[in-house]
Amino acid sequence: MKLKITIPFLVLVTLSLNVFSQTAPCDGILPFEEENGLLTIEMESGIINDDRWEIGTETETINGQTVQTEYLYWTGPESFNNLSNAPIEYNIKINTPGTYRFAWRMRIGQGTATGEHNDAWLKIDGEDFFGLKQGAKVYPKPLCNQDPNLTCAAGSSTQNFIKAFGNRLDWTFVTNTNDGEAYRVFVTFDEAKDYTITVDARSSYLFIDKMVLRLNGISDGVAFDLSNNESACYDASLSTGFENTLEESIKVFPNPTKDVLNIENLPINSKLSITNMLGVTIKSIDNTLRKATIDLSGLEKGIYFLTSSDGKSVFTKKIIKI
Repeated sequence: MKLKITIPFLVLVTLSLNVFSQTAPCDGILPFEEENGLLTIEMESGIINDDRWEIGTETETINGQTVQTEYLYWTGPESFNNLSNAPIEYNIKINTPGTYRFAWRMRIGQGTATGEHNDAWLKIDGEDFFGLKQGAKVYPKPLCNQDPNLTCAAGSSTQNFIKAFGNRLDWTFVTNTNDGEAYRVFVTFDEAKDYTITVDARSSYLFIDKMVLRLNGISDGVAFDLSNNESACYDASLSTGFENTLEESIKVFPNPTKDVLNIENLPINSKLSITNMLGVTIKSIDNTLRKATIDLSGLEKGIYFLTSSDGKSVFTKKIIKI
């Protein structure tokens, strides 16, 4: 949804960018950049190569203001067992590794049956893409068929796309998978790098306004606030090269580690934090020196993330505790 509101006065906007945010106008190819664990993308902003995807508009009243909501929907044949081969790709840049909930703002666009015109195919190429309910995970096919430790999502899935659905007649942020018992959709990104979200047509007349990825630890209320702007896009060609120098200069060892973690060549007066895969901060240290040592002996085995921030730049590194 892009808010179209006439404002009768000039607003001066000041942008503050850290060294990792080389923002540029979005063109469908440049990746949308996650910032502070949040990514918001309008559905019509992807790479669309099939004119059976159409953009509709309708008037809504949000926070007392009348706005025009733009949404995407499929007008071609429905395809419940196979992809429609009309993919839309959304390139994204993750700066903060961890586990994110995925949800799009949707409503059923035709009829009043909540089980029809309510789904699309969805794939996110993170390191772990799954449905989750009360600690139990389900996965798409054929990935789940290749590993006896994985449970397949009930219902159809193909080529590691899940059936992503929401049974709502009114606009709501919801994306579930697994027929019969809805599981919310999550994805884990192990590294700070570029990834791709792909949507393909399944049902016709599923109206989708926007999609949101939010890091665990960020509330749905914050992530799904309709006043949030669409995320900016990242253009590496605008980079000064300083961020690469910073990443190369900071030394983290040993990694994997059993107990202590040593960090060298840090920015002076930096804040260090260790977070787990759920985005929960385990340790936080205010460091005034160029080096630091962190005791991880009390942590369980697994993957963690070290983040260093000095207010000007951010450095994130995956840590393996053995």
